[in-house]
Amino acid sequence: MNSLLSGLVLFSSFALRTPNNPDIIKDDYEITIGFKTDKVYLKRDWERELGERYVDDEVWFEWTPSVFYFKPQYVNKTSRNLQYGKVDTRYKKDWFSIGHTVFYSDDKIEQGTSIGIHRKKTINAHFDLETKFDGYYFRDEVLGVDRFDMEDYVSLNWKINDKLTLSNIFDYNDIKDKKYYKFKIGLEYKL
Repeated sequence: MNSLLSGLVLFSSFALRTPNNPDIIKDDYEITIGFKTDKVYLKRDWERELGERYVDDEVWFEWTPSVFYFKPQYVNKTSRNLQYGKVDTRYKKDWFSIGHTVFYSDDKIEQGTSIGIHRKKTINAHFDLETKFDGYYFRDEVLGVDRFDMEDYVSLNWKINDKLTLSNIFDYNDIKDKKYYKFKIGLEYKL
């Protein structure tokens, strides 16, 4: 238990904005809380957008016994009307991975090929840069339709001290033809 908690990072952010509709008088907001390690991620967002309230969840863990990794993930983005589960099994060498993905959404199971690039770099004692690209190719043989989904992530972190980090995150997703991005600044606290 101690080894799990030693790498545990708690993170949170808060955003408040004026709705893009003059008929709505209540401000929009977004509150995010979560925790993560290199192998576990759990996040919940509460938000109000144009007067509508949403709760978004994302959970995944990664198991890497050797050069292969296994990563189940669950995403429920009520703000985008998108809910799915997926399981990646990939061969991983340094910063590159390739493998097989099973995707479950709308009572339909799809299987496809996945590729990934994941790089981390410490710029100096205070700055870390992390980039991730994951692509998923699915082919529906019955309908003759191809689909390419992707998840892109860039994070620039400023280490304030040994426990506290200011994070700047850009996250772009194109899943099941639903495109959305998020740019966020938040605080992370390492236990």
